[in-house]
Amino acid sequence: MDSNQKKKPIEYFNFWQIQNKMTLLSLIAVLVLAALYAIGNVLLPQYRTFQFVAFIVLIPTFACFGIATCHASNLESAKAKRVYGILLERLSETESSQLTLDRFFSISSDLMAVAGKDGLLKKVSSSLINTLGYSEDVLLTTPFFEFIHPDDKEATRKNIDALNLGLRTIGFENRYRAADGNFRTLSWSAAADKELGVRFASARDVTEERNYQIRMQQIMDAAPFILMIKDIEGIITGCNAALAESLNVSKEQLLGQNAKNLMTAESYAVIQVQEDQVLKSQRPLSFDEVLYDQGDARTYRSTIFPIFDQAGKIVSVGKVSINIAGGNRT
Repeated sequence: MDSNQKKKPIEYFNFWQIQNKMTLLSLIAVLVLAALYAIGNVLLPQYRTFQFVAFIVLIPTFACFGIATCHASNLESAKAKRVYGILLERLSETESSQLTLDRFFSISSDLMAVAGKDGLLKKVSSSLINTLGYSEDVLLTTPFFEFIHPDDKEATRKNIDALNLGLRTIGFENRYRAADGNFRTLSWSAAADKELGVRFASARDVTEERNYQIRMQQIMDAAPFILMIKDIEGIITGCNAALAESLNVSKEQLLGQNAKNLMTAESYAVIQVQEDQVLKSQRPLSFDEVLYDQGDARTYRSTIFPIFDQAGKIVSVGKVSINIAGGNRT
């Protein structure tokens, strides 16, 4: 609301306050005249009873009623003016918040959106517009499910159902079709506001990260060695096809398993001692060991190595094993 629009109601309130004051003064003047008439009639009785009643009773009564009405109108007008002032202040705060939100949406590098229950986006950030390549109008008028990869729609519906139950989403990924026809992989964090009936979401474009991971996995799967990565608790978080083939299982079956379950107690005890050395020294350790490849015992040169995070803390342990005795895996 601009300043001219804000001034009009204030001018309206001021006008009626002036009118009320003028009416009030007029009624007081009538009341004074009626009083003077009454005094004159007492001193110089020359009017009839009807005139006396009209001027002494009726006119003052109506004048008093009008005065009371004007006073009440003034009170209500002042109250309305105060309420309007409060509303203007809240409106100003809302406009300021909206302006801040608009600026935040325009400068944030995160992909942000506000979605309604009708399946349409209500607001999108400039970064989301630039990433997908559509105009803001297209994104706001097209149901967002039309942009989602067909294979990801069911998972997205389940995620929305979870949001509607009050759960918060962190790291949910799905693929969105961009204007150039390619799909971008987006990692979402989202929450629903039941009172407003909307869902707030922020995403990162992890397309290049996922493509890099896919390429690296393909390289590891083609490599002539066995690879296993596990976290500090011993849970397998990564492996290659060679490890899965040697155990005659799929990679999906290995991920999430405790590595302890894949070896005998004796073998695990030996590996545990070597891993403790690696964790203590924070350096790779190489040794020879006998592993079973699809039931056949073969000698491998294995290397256990630490994996660090950005802070220099060991978060995982990797193991590479190369067949040094000949055979199928060289």
